[in-house]
Amino acid sequence: MPRHIYRSIIAAIALLPIAPPASQAAETIVMDNGDRLTGRLVRMSGGILELETGYAGTVNAEWKNVREIASDGTVCVRLTGNEVVGIRSLRKQEEFVLLDSRREPGANVTQLNPADWELGKASKISGEMDVALKMERGNTHDDLTDLITRLEWKKSSHRIRLGGEFQYNQSGQDVTADRWSVETTYDNNASKRFYFGEGTSFKSDRMSNLILRWTAGPYAGLHLIDTHLTRFNAETGLEYASDNYRSKTIDTFLAGSWRIDFSHFLIPEKLEIYHRDNGLLSLTSTAGFSFDTWTGLKLPVASGMYTSAEVKTAFSGDAPPEAAAWDTTYRIKIGYQW
Repeated sequence: MPRHIYRSIIAAIALLPIAPPASQAAETIVMDNGDRLTGRLVRMSGGILELETGYAGTVNAEWKNVREIASDGTVCVRLTGNEVVGIRSLRKQEEFVLLDSRREPGANVTQLNPADWELGKASKISGEMDVALKMERGNTHDDLTDLITRLEWKKSSHRIRLGGEFQYNQSGQDVTADRWSVETTYDNNASKRFYFGEGTSFKSDRMSNLILRWTAGPYAGLHLIDTHLTRFNAETGLEYASDNYRSKTIDTFLAGSWRIDFSHFLIPEKLEIYHRDNGLLSLTSTAGFSFDTWTGLKLPVASGMYTSAEVKTAFSGDAPPEAAAWDTTYRIKIGYQW
């Protein structure tokens, strides 16, 4: 075939119109005050609706202030009882919600566009890892190693959490910190806010002469606040505990336990304050009281990376006389979360 024909075919192909990519479904949100927002509905959960817009990024709106939703695609609505329906329009009518032509009590709508793991079709793994390392050689000989890991697995109403901490500090020939701890829990959400489960923990602290403390038992918890800015969970339970100190006989006892997990963005997506608290109170001895707290500020950097400043406080009321009951650690950490 002559060369000029090849050129003509190539030129004709180049001039053919290129089909535009298929556009994503778009939604129009009408608020109670009449404002209209247009974009892609990401999800609604915990009373917050997330809308991805091309003019203001991701916009968060209070679900209670939303009046109508109209979509040119399909919006998945999760109802009480884990039923999921696909709709193109939603309209609130006093105490009810009109889903296309279906009328439901407003309280029955729990989520919009829920994730697969929330429906039990897949699982979700998230976590974070913090590292603080220091090695000095010269006039001083200081080593510092702090590792903290928290993992969480979720599927439908089930959740497994695993946390671990290792700390070793040495100044010259003196070891100033040598401790580790591991904690794992399983729980099940009985409702939107209430959950229950069982946990086990192990802890060792050479500086307080604690060879091993282990606990195991059931607990119940509440999701007190769960929004895009603030999370606050509180748990309490009954645990069987065992303490093994070098200079004391092994002590076993029943104890009440508590856990607090709080975080809040002081500046959305830029500066977060957090506080965690684990405690144990013996039901048979007034000296059997111990707790660990972590309080800090977290600054996201990029792509899951963050830096944080933290104060950790530990107290063991049943520590032997030769060991300090209080211990405080100040940390500057680098971390990654996923």
